Amino acid sequence: MNRWESIEILTAVVEAGSFSAAAQRLNVSKSHVSRAVSWLENRLGVQLLSRTTRRLALTEIGEAYYRRCREIVGSLEEADRAVMDLQATPRGTLKMTVPSGFGEHYVAPAAVAFARAHPQLSIDMDFTNRTVDLVAEGYDLAIRAGVLKDSSLIARRIVERRLHICGSRDYFSRYGKPDSIDALKRHNCLAGSLPTWRFRQAGGHVADIRVEGSWRSNNGYALLEAARRGLGLVQLPAFYLQDDFCRGSLESVLRQYQPTDTAMWAVYPGNRHLSPKVKMFVDYLVETITSN
Repeated sequence: MNRWESIEILTAVVEAGSFSAAAQRLNVSKSHVSRAVSWLENRLGVQLLSRTTRRLALTEIGEAYYRRCREIVGSLEEADRAVMDLQATPRGTLKMTVPSGFGEHYVAPAAVAFARAHPQLSIDMDFTNRTVDLVAEGYDLAIRAGVLKDSSLIARRIVERRLHICGSRDYFSRYGKPDSIDALKRHNCLAGSLPTWRFRQAGGHVADIRVEGSWRSNNGYALLEAARRGLGLVQLPAFYLQDDFCRGSLESVLRQYQPTDTAMWAVYPGNRHLSPKVKMFVDYLVETITSN
């Protein structure tokens, strides 16, 4: 048994959650996995894992040792990827997280075309509006909306994200059109993931202002349908609304307060080698969107 193999096996056990699952992942026997962990513990003179018939957990010392080992394993994996990427061919798996509306409308079609052009590449696309920890959860790329928070991540602007406040003709015939931000207090405002809407006020100052209404959903298409049926007003990105604006089923209001500081972004870890699969896909996505 050598030190590197035992470290690799230990990290696999922790991440897989059991000796059996780690053995399956590494394509070795369960007894080999058990011997490797025991050899490492004997070499260090400490207990790294607490074992019972029902549970496997790191000890306090084991937790500290595992974190350092995970960094080493990650660095070596990154070195392997960097060497393979010298061929400049997208390969392996591109794992990304995308917001539902923009992802369905733009990212998914682009990813399908990109995958067809690069058959050595697999796509793993997770549709979610939560902010994923890219490093901890093993993602290569995230597509995010709005104003980004400061972080160690690298961000590339994909396209402007123009927000509209709009309602149906039926709604406006019954309740009238708001002529100011303050007038929204008298309207049924259909909220999304956040209870606030974003506005550009006098002097260009941008503010997030709380709105109230009888409907809330974290799905843009659900909000869109509610607005079409005259339930209230919504604030949504333009890509949701283009067809409705063309048909005249929805009308935009308060355009003088439309924020101009939001965008769609491609975000990836700043401490990783930027592989061709990430760079080439982001380039392709930007080119596809801006050409339409």
